[in-house]
Amino acid sequence: MSPSRAHVISLALLASITLSITPAVSAQIIEVRDYHGKQISCARSGLHGFEMQCGIETWYEDIFVGSVLSVREIEGSEKALEITPEEVFYGNPPNALTVTTNQGDCLGDITPGDRWLFYLRRDGETKKLLLGYESPSGSVADNERTISLLRRLTTMINSGVIRGYVAHPVREADHSENWTYPPHHKVVAKQVADGKEYVALTDSKGDYEFEPLPAGSYDLSANTTQGLWAEEGRVDVKPRGCSSIGFELRPAGSISGRVTTASGKPAKYASVEVAPVDSPRRWAFATADEQGYFEVNGLDAGRYFVGIEIEDNQGDLLPRGKAYYPGVRDRDLAVTITLGQAESRKHVDFDLPRAGEL
Repeated sequence: MSPSRAHVISLALLASITLSITPAVSAQIIEVRDYHGKQISCARSGLHGFEMQCGIETWYEDIFVGSVLSVREIEGSEKALEITPEEVFYGNPPNALTVTTNQGDCLGDITPGDRWLFYLRRDGETKKLLLGYESPSGSVADNERTISLLRRLTTMINSGVIRGYVAHPVREADHSENWTYPPHHKVVAKQVADGKEYVALTDSKGDYEFEPLPAGSYDLSANTTQGLWAEEGRVDVKPRGCSSIGFELRPAGSISGRVTTASGKPAKYASVEVAPVDSPRRWAFATADEQGYFEVNGLDAGRYFVGIEIEDNQGDLLPRGKAYYPGVRDRDLAVTITLGQAESRKHVDFDLPRAGEL
C-alpha cells in the first residue's frame, strides 16, 4: 500500500480517539505537507462510515477521463482549469468546461496537457463545478486500476463490486504503530437473502476485490484469522455500483457487560470508555444499547479502566458525568480490568452511583 494511505489511516485513527470506533463516525483529518517551499494544511473528511461509494452512482455530477487545456491562477491558492472530457463514465459534461479547484495547492501541480480522472461536484451556492482535494480525482497514471473498474461497471446490468483493503497496525516498543498490509487475507461476503458466501483474497499490497456480485445486501467480514478482529458491517450492492471498505485488523481483545442506573434500570445509550492504565495505547469507545449492554472490541493485552459518560436522552434523570467500574465516581477507587492477548472479558456489569456518591 502506498505511504499516503498509511499516513491517512494514522491521522484518521488519531481523530477517532476523541470520537468512537463504531462504523458510523465522521471526522476531519488534516495532512500537513510541503508545497514549493511552503507548508500547507490539506483537509478531507475521514471515517465516513463502514461503506464508502467508489462507483458510478455517486454524489458527483460528472466522472470522466479528460485533458487539461489551460490553467489560470485565481484568488488564494485556487486555479481555474479549462478541461475537455475524453471518456465519460457518469454525467453529461459539455465538450469543454471550466472547473475551479478547492484546496488547489493540495492537489499538486496541474499543467496543460495533463490527463486526469476527474470527479466533479457542483457548489450549492456559487453553482461552479469544483475539483476538490477531497475527491478521488488524480492523474490517469495513478488511477489506472480505478479507470479499469469504471469501464467494467458501465457494462454491468444487475451486479456491482465490493473492493477495499486490509491493514494491520503493529505496535512498536515506543508505542508507535507500523502499518502492514497482509497478503492472502480472506474477506467474506455473505448474501443476506440466501446465505450464499463469496470469498476474496488480498493481493501483495493488501487490496482485495470481489468478482461482480449480484445486486442485494451482504454481511462483510475480514475476521478470518484467529486472534485478530476488525469491524464488520452490511453492504448494499447496487447495479453498476461499487462499495469500498477498509478493514483495520486489531488484537481480538474485548470487554463487554451491562450498565444500569442506581435504581437498576438500563443505562440507555451510555457512552462507555475503555482507557489504558499503563501506556499511551488508544482509547476505545462503545455505546450501550437500550438494555444497557455494551461491547468494546479491538483491544491489546493490558490493563484498562472502564468508564461511563451518560448521554441521557430518554427521560432518566441522571447527572451528566463520569463513573468507573465497579460503580464509583472516584478514579482512585476504580477496579482495573486485565486482558490477556486476544482475551474476552464478559460480565463487566455495574450500577451507576447516585449523585454525590463515590
